[in-house]
Amino acid sequence: MPLMILGALSISFGGNIFLFFLCAAVALAAAFFFYRYTLPPLPQRTRLTLSGLRGLSLALLLLLLFEPVARFTTTTRQDPVIAVLVDNTQSMTIRDAAGDRAAAVRSFLAGAGARSDAAIRYIPFAGRLQSTLQSAPDSLTFNGETTNLSAALAALKEQTARENIQAVVLVTDGNYTEGKNPLYDAEALHLPVSTVGVGDTAEQKDLLVERVVTNTLAYAETRVPVDATIKSSGYGGENVEVRLLEGSTVLDRKVVALKNGTVEYPVALAFEAHEEGVRKYTVTVSGLQQELTAKNNSRSFFVKVLRSKLRVLLLAGAPSPDVAAVRQALAEDPQLGVTALVQKRSGEFYGGAFSRSLVDSADCIVLIGYPSAAAGSDVLEAVRKAAAESKKPLLYIHGSSVDGGKLQTLEPFLPFAWSTASNVETMVSASVAERQKNHQLVRLGGTMPAEAWQQLPPVFKPQTPFHLKAEAELLASVKIQNIVTNEPLASVRNVGRQKSFALTCYGVWRWRLLTQGDLDAGRFLPLLLTNAIRWLTTKEESKNVRVTPVKEASTTAEPVEFTGQVYDEQLRPVDDAELIVDVNREGQVARVPLTPIGNGRYEGSVTGLAEGDYTFAAKAAGGAKEYGTDAGKFSVGQMNVEFLETKMNKDLLEQIAYRTGGTFASIASARGGPAAAAAGPAFTAKEIVKASELELWNWQYLAGAIVLLFAIEWFLRKKSGMV
Repeated sequence: MPLMILGALSISFGGNIFLFFLCAAVALAAAFFFYRYTLPPLPQRTRLTLSGLRGLSLALLLLLLFEPVARFTTTTRQDPVIAVLVDNTQSMTIRDAAGDRAAAVRSFLAGAGARSDAAIRYIPFAGRLQSTLQSAPDSLTFNGETTNLSAALAALKEQTARENIQAVVLVTDGNYTEGKNPLYDAEALHLPVSTVGVGDTAEQKDLLVERVVTNTLAYAETRVPVDATIKSSGYGGENVEVRLLEGSTVLDRKVVALKNGTVEYPVALAFEAHEEGVRKYTVTVSGLQQELTAKNNSRSFFVKVLRSKLRVLLLAGAPSPDVAAVRQALAEDPQLGVTALVQKRSGEFYGGAFSRSLVDSADCIVLIGYPSAAAGSDVLEAVRKAAAESKKPLLYIHGSSVDGGKLQTLEPFLPFAWSTASNVETMVSASVAERQKNHQLVRLGGTMPAEAWQQLPPVFKPQTPFHLKAEAELLASVKIQNIVTNEPLASVRNVGRQKSFALTCYGVWRWRLLTQGDLDAGRFLPLLLTNAIRWLTTKEESKNVRVTPVKEASTTAEPVEFTGQVYDEQLRPVDDAELIVDVNREGQVARVPLTPIGNGRYEGSVTGLAEGDYTFAAKAAGGAKEYGTDAGKFSVGQMNVEFLETKMNKDLLEQIAYRTGGTFASIASARGGPAAAAAGPAFTAKEIVKASELELWNWQYLAGAIVLLFAIEWFLRKKSGMV
């Protein structure tokens, strides 16, 4: 424990110190003179007490005038510490040619004990740095599902600012399954990092499902390809079967003939979805004798199955490059059928005549610069009624042809509002807030990073001030010359089962044509439009209570999070309901209350769920009133990434040791435990000198002390008959 020592104490005055003591002496003399003779006469002891109280009160009052300041200097002594970072993940449970890893780690940590010149602190890590062990090595669990060496070393760097850590011992197999290469973070410690390698450096006899690649969205009655990669090492000549399962039903199977050595085998599988909804599938490979572990012989994934083809009605206020770019992007998706009508000045349309049946049969209505001044009231009313009564979703892209007055007809269904309209345009860019970076329409179904929005070419926006509605959700804000505003550039609204997506900018053709040199950026506009249409046309059940897990598949290391919505019989949001979710698996129930977060939305989470498939049942009530129920399912499973690479990464551990001035040793050859493994010169204690000031004249208890002294004096005077 750090030892704190008071080094020095000094007091300074705002005025002349000699004048202060002169005034204090005068005050004390006056106090004693005042009580020299009293009526009635008092004993000498009482008179001295009253004189002391009066003199001390006057002296404290003088402190307020001379403003004294007390300065303290303290010295804290911190003993040197050796931080031992211990890999606490599932990869430490492997038994390979080098032996039982868990037993080897525990034996190493228990070896040789302490040092006389430094304390040893054992800190386990997995996806992050964990709490210091109280009883190493018995409290190690080896159940972490990811290894993030970079995050562990970066967190240790923060601890070095508070503790006298002078050396680091890193006990791990060197394989990181999450985060970046840890070399930079190891060097940033500016401490010797001695690495102790766990495991064998040779490939082990193992067979595993290394990767599974498929579409996260699929359509009913269509064939969906699944590309799996099987990896084998230490075998040759055997045949194994790779199967694609939904539950216990085999959807596809292939036989793979294994070759000698370490080889990867691409396996093409496929399935045909028949029912809409979120479906769980699993790729498995049959096991072999003497296999290192069977925990990596399967991988599961989820696919959201949609109905076969969507009908899109595109209404444009006038011909423009945006119309051409959007129409082409939508036509590239074979699952979309697009009917495009472009407004003429005469009120008619290029592309054919308008009919109410086009609106009624559409799954989504796309508006580009619509309505314009030439828009007919019958068409506008048909769109309004479709959104209001049939809950047709709207995808809106602003344009210079928009008539603000006519757009007011559709304003109740859009995620933004405005007060005054302007035709003056300005160049703007997109900015995504940190809290929105994981939104499915920001990351475009996981195919684009959130940073892609910031890298898009600038587009146009009228100087009309747009405002995000309270019930809407912001995806990207308007950025003008590197200044991020509160105006929405991209936003969504989902109220009463009617959805809308809006871009308050135009010139989005630039996101396609001006990014042709960048393969990823060139896909942005088609991905944005098709993902937005998928989100808009995904129908939610007509329920007053809707609860969904944030992720259909979670790991045992993370909480299972739920989001909920509660509406009354008139579909008005309810904020004061009691929304309870009962999570069930094999008769064991965990109750999860969801917390209201406003506008009828709720959220909550549960931790500590074991591996397996779960069902949940939600119920919302308020007082004696029940709003409704909902149900669903999700899965909790172990992440097998810790078993994808089973040999020790000796090269990385040697680099860390070499570049930080530490040493490397395999755990089998390390002798003397962590105390002997730590490299570095003689460890020394560190002294931290800290100066602080206390303004005595401004001390919070000073006024109370003065009042208390006068009160005691008054009490004694009254008791003595002087009052």
